[in-house]
Amino acid sequence: MTPEQQHDWKIQRLESRCRGEEVAAGTLLDLAEAYFQMGYYFDAGDPWFRKGMDTAQTVIDQFEASSRAFNIIANSCYGLGEIDQAEQNYHAALRLEPTDSLAHVGLGNLHKERGQHGRAIDAFGRAAELDPDLWQAHYNLGGALYAAARERDFHGSEDLLQRAVYHLVTALRLEPFESFLGNIYKDLGELFLHSREYTYARRFFNRLVNHEEFGGIAHYYLGLTHYSMGRYTGAIHHYREFLKSEPESALAQSKIALAYLELGQWDQARGACERALTLEPANVLARFSMGCIDLDQRLYRQAAHRFRSLLEEDPDYFPAYVELVKTRYLEGNHGWLFEQLKAEIRRFEAGETFEGGRQYYKGDRGRARRMVDVLLAQIQELGIDAFASLSEVVEDVQTDSLRFQIWEQLYDLSRTHRVEQVLDQLETPGQWFGRQLGRTVLLLSQFLPEDAITSAFHVHDDALKRRAQSRRSSEADLNDYLLALDDVRSELREFQAYLLLALAVKDTPSAEDFLSDYLESDERELRASSAVSLLFYGSERAIRMLRQEADDLPEPHASRLRELVELGIGRAEQESKVIDLAEAAQALPPRPPRAEAREKCTLCDRSKHDVDRLMSGNRVYLCNLCVSYIHQQRQELLVPDQEEHTCSFCGSSTFEVEGMRKARDLLLCDRCLETCVSLLAKEEVERFLRGFH
Repeated sequence: MTPEQQHDWKIQRLESRCRGEEVAAGTLLDLAEAYFQMGYYFDAGDPWFRKGMDTAQTVIDQFEASSRAFNIIANSCYGLGEIDQAEQNYHAALRLEPTDSLAHVGLGNLHKERGQHGRAIDAFGRAAELDPDLWQAHYNLGGALYAAARERDFHGSEDLLQRAVYHLVTALRLEPFESFLGNIYKDLGELFLHSREYTYARRFFNRLVNHEEFGGIAHYYLGLTHYSMGRYTGAIHHYREFLKSEPESALAQSKIALAYLELGQWDQARGACERALTLEPANVLARFSMGCIDLDQRLYRQAAHRFRSLLEEDPDYFPAYVELVKTRYLEGNHGWLFEQLKAEIRRFEAGETFEGGRQYYKGDRGRARRMVDVLLAQIQELGIDAFASLSEVVEDVQTDSLRFQIWEQLYDLSRTHRVEQVLDQLETPGQWFGRQLGRTVLLLSQFLPEDAITSAFHVHDDALKRRAQSRRSSEADLNDYLLALDDVRSELREFQAYLLLALAVKDTPSAEDFLSDYLESDERELRASSAVSLLFYGSERAIRMLRQEADDLPEPHASRLRELVELGIGRAEQESKVIDLAEAAQALPPRPPRAEAREKCTLCDRSKHDVDRLMSGNRVYLCNLCVSYIHQQRQELLVPDQEEHTCSFCGSSTFEVEGMRKARDLLLCDRCLETCVSLLAKEEVERFLRGFH
């Protein structure tokens, strides 16, 4: 029996019960709701909405007004497209029962219908708070969050996407009507595709390939997913499957062309583009792909012509501009890049609006700024050869933010060039070792590979002897040579000490092992440098050694070394927190000394073995159950600002946060609460997805 047949049988039973002489109001409302569900969830149409509305109105007329009755009438009005009447009845339901979660869901749907995503999210969110087990609330909230992210074109929408995933997964866990599963799978697949979690995206799209409504589009999305994963043959297969349901899709043919292009199969790529252009002569993606094929085959003139023609029709089609700039670069027309850069800077500065800030490409001025950024990114590929020409360009720039951006790029070009020089010198350390190279390695350590530093550490004795010999005059005796050799060995130790210090930023087990080998070195410089670097790895041996060293030093050197030790300890502890709330944390007061305090929730006294997660703050621990309770009751637990209030988790004062929630003697600021809730939501989603195949 299908779900629709089961529901029809349910209606027949309710209708039979309602034919009796004494009919309860609840039975009539069950029937009214079943009528509405037949119209809405099984797409049976307007007559069922009207039957649901009339039956619920009968209850109001013959018995008494109830929130449930008004809700069913409002839902039926919504199904009929009578939005204003629906809103009136939802408000009537909420006047009778303010905690009616279904009425809040209904209002959210009205806001969504009107394009008011913010109000829709608030309404659905309130419904989910009132009834965490209501799948409709989570389903609609997930959809509204996804719509809000799309409205932003996904810029800065990571939090919205993460919340959307959580609520859609929660809706799945709550077992919604089967007719809604396709929508949920599709939305979750798209969300994971946007967030580049392709393994999960593929799982949900695979669930849809046999779906009556979404089967075709599932293959299209699987094509996108496989393409994004670099599985171009698989992408072509799924695009072809999609073409079986949509044979006139020029877009799918264009996507096939791009996959063939990535495989380097240019003839097949051209063939797919030609099929797309036969179906749709103006298809932009096919024309763009033809330009990319020309570019791959080094047909620069043809490629430039195709990209220019696309830009003449649509100046905002930036993929074509990016490829046009790349074409000029590859054909060696570097002068064009700088002339174009000057022209776009003039166009940008001629604008009188405030549009076109860094990474904010709105309006005509924003378009010019975006072109400037594309050109600067390509000019970066020229390396140090671009330095002189770019230095000339920056002299005429009037806009502070743009001038600073170009100065940053000049600095980056200079630094990159210096890094390349240093790497060359580290390949032959016997020729270049010394204080100057050592200091430069330390300054550039974050940009240098670990193996380049460690492999340059050991210098063969022959190199030392050659350098000592080169400093010896022809008349010098053996003693002079030996003195020169001692000086050279001292220079090597200084160079090696700098290299050890440079390894402090690498934070890898291999770097830590390398440094540990020199803690017991006979050379004081090497012992000290390795100990200072190991501070940042949290090495107890290094800490003890440096504290002992500080005891033997005069002031102010002793105090400075002790400060360095504390700095290193702090840095190491930051990396090893149980749960990182560093952005919210202001201070680190001492934790309670009792062992049991580290193992029990401060609020409910549950141990870490009784709960899924025990959250660690500065002075307290909080279990996942108490976090959920505080979040659900956050309105009731909000306390007025008081000067002495500080967050028990991060130590922030009441003046540094938007609000504080109080449960017993524990104060929790909004930032820490949201951090904990987000972490729990993410873990809940991951647990569900691990078992979803």
